[in-house]
Amino acid sequence: MRYLFFAFVFCALFTACNKNKYTSAPQIKFKSITSPFFSNDIYGKPLLIIELTDAEGDFGFKEGKDTSYVFVKNTRAPFKLDSFKFPSTLSRAVKKNFKGDVEIDLRGDGTSGSNALPGPPPAGVRRPYTDTVFYEVYVKDFAKHKSNVIRTADPFLYVTP
Repeated sequence: MRYLFFAFVFCALFTACNKNKYTSAPQIKFKSITSPFFSNDIYGKPLLIIELTDAEGDFGFKEGKDTSYVFVKNTRAPFKLDSFKFPSTLSRAVKKNFKGDVEIDLRGDGTSGSNALPGPPPAGVRRPYTDTVFYEVYVKDFAKHKSNVIRTADPFLYVTP
């Protein structure tokens, strides 16, 4: 009987110490980008891929209502920050304890109607022009919880033909 009591206490402590890896504030990790170089004119669509986890899974886009966003900051001057809506299909697929990959089209229209790529080269610079770009990324969910801020691991080359 005494051993049964200790076994019960041990099991209760073990399950109480089990940490939930999902939090109310979203958590993101950099996964990859589709190409090590890209341009406004050529080289396909640059997709930034992040892994997203959240306890409530309150992400997506709802027409006519407040929505959640992915914020992407180009760390090169002029330090352009743009926000991108999550795809509307995400709000139907998201559930409690959500974990999944999100693709952000850096050339696609952000909320401000522009993209997260660098602009034209500085005045007087000869073409073709190549620049090194890093991005900082964070997300906000419907409850306005802000995730951790990540930075792309490796530089990416932006080519202006």
